[in-house]
Amino acid sequence: GLFPAVLNLATNALITTNATCGEKGREMYCKLVEHVPGQPARNPQCRICDQRSRVPHQRHPITNAIDGKNTWWQSPSIQNGIEYHYVTITLDLQQIFQIAYVIVKAANSPRPGNWILERSLDGVDYQPWQYYAITDSECLTRYNIHPRPGTPSYIKDDEVICTSYYSKIHPLENGEIHTSLINGRPSADDPSRVLLEFTSARFIRLRFQRIRTLNADLMMFAHKDPNEIDPIVTRRYYYSIKDISVGGMCICSGHAKACPLDPATNKSVCQCEHNTCGETCDRCCPGFNQKPWHAGTFLVKHECEPCNCHGKTEECYYDQDVADRNQSLNVHGEYIGGGVCVNCTSHTGGINCETCIDGYFRPQGVLPDSPDPCRPCSCDPNGSLHDTCVKDEKHAEGDMLPGFCHCKTGYAGESCNRCALGYIGYPECLPCNCSLKGSMNVDPCIGPCICKEHVEGENCDRCKAGFFNLHQNNPKGCEECFCSGKTNVCTHSHLTYKSIEDMNGWYLTGLPGLIRVTPKQKRFDGQQQFSINNVAARKVLPQTYYWSAPSSYLGNKVSADGTCLNANLIY
Repeated sequence: GLFPAVLNLATNALITTNATCGEKGREMYCKLVEHVPGQPARNPQCRICDQRSRVPHQRHPITNAIDGKNTWWQSPSIQNGIEYHYVTITLDLQQIFQIAYVIVKAANSPRPGNWILERSLDGVDYQPWQYYAITDSECLTRYNIHPRPGTPSYIKDDEVICTSYYSKIHPLENGEIHTSLINGRPSADDPSRVLLEFTSARFIRLRFQRIRTLNADLMMFAHKDPNEIDPIVTRRYYYSIKDISVGGMCICSGHAKACPLDPATNKSVCQCEHNTCGETCDRCCPGFNQKPWHAGTFLVKHECEPCNCHGKTEECYYDQDVADRNQSLNVHGEYIGGGVCVNCTSHTGGINCETCIDGYFRPQGVLPDSPDPCRPCSCDPNGSLHDTCVKDEKHAEGDMLPGFCHCKTGYAGESCNRCALGYIGYPECLPCNCSLKGSMNVDPCIGPCICKEHVEGENCDRCKAGFFNLHQNNPKGCEECFCSGKTNVCTHSHLTYKSIEDMNGWYLTGLPGLIRVTPKQKRFDGQQQFSINNVAARKVLPQTYYWSAPSSYLGNKVSADGTCLNANLIY
């Protein structure tokens, strides 16, 4: 498969937050790292945040978190109220992407304590990607999820875990949070549909719910009214983010290696390959539906194949039933796939535009990919059943060739424009006096009638006593009755002759019938045949083995009398 490069999608995102320091006027904040005993003294002092200030370093808007510069976003400190533990940041990537990781870098404060990383396709319904808690116990008490101790790991492709790994108080500034959404999961090397759905998002939301504080201050906050706490303490606690990186790529279904930004729409557009089309390369292009569309994977590219319409159309669709019956010819000359051509031109039709529409035929020797393969039928309206002739060699049976019309009884010729043997007086073509089935006359219309050996009657139209089944192709006219010596009187029955041509179901076996060996099957000169190599059969069967016939060859087969089943032994 083909996959675009993983890029930092945050740089082109729309980012918003519900709280930023200095929005309501000047406020003072202090860096925690400068007020912790044991830390190197670095000229500790408090600073001003004011979004309306003309001094750039006093402004800390949310856009600083994705501008790639050494600036940062900062929330109001909890001196302004404990509600500023709850701050939300939302990124709108402006289209759905496959997200591989999210990296959050803190600025001049510790990393957030309790928070949730969430995803959404529409900006309305959000689902969690991962929970973060100050302690493992808070994973259970706050989020009702068993903690995953140590470095985050994943058991399922869509598992949502809770970790305290990234909520430690140290480092007091410049800490990082790395959340991997693909690597480390079971199908990371060849992503499953579950993983692909789990990592699809347009909106990413960081819901901060508790600022990380020193343990000593935590006790103070637990037992005192925030208004009673020295502001020098509460000014130390706020969120600050200097960078949010969202590693992801366009969703191109494994069929594009490039996804450039379109300046007109400000959206990334997949440059589809593998004969695929669509915004996410999620369908085969017109004319390339010989096989069903599949997403490309790291192991298989699943390229869309062209339909074989012999140059008569560029439109086709995939039909699974056609594929199951091996009726569609691919461009390699194999009956593999289910492409069905539509809107065939040049009077052609069929699954592959390989035949002609009613009223037209493709002459013998003319190939389907010929520019103009079909000619009009020329069927005589007096003698033909309809104006549709034999369309091509595939539809030809017996002596009927492409272009031959289907004649009414008594008519003959390619166009059914003359009387058949045994009939006279075109265009009426009435039966001659002598039976065509029972007489030996070269011309049945010229008498007297000369009957075949087992035929009698003035017109040679009935079997003699002891005979039945008057037939034109029987040189003696009728078959002799066989009644097991009890009588020689018989009549023609209502049964019709038929031959069994299906060769499926034959196999070789021993007398117990416990082992079955299926022979090789193929067609030769239009006839089905199968074979078995004696050496191969002897490897699994006893020295004496037998053919076992399927049910269609068993039981009463009077109607198949006179047909042949040939068996050849080749030494």
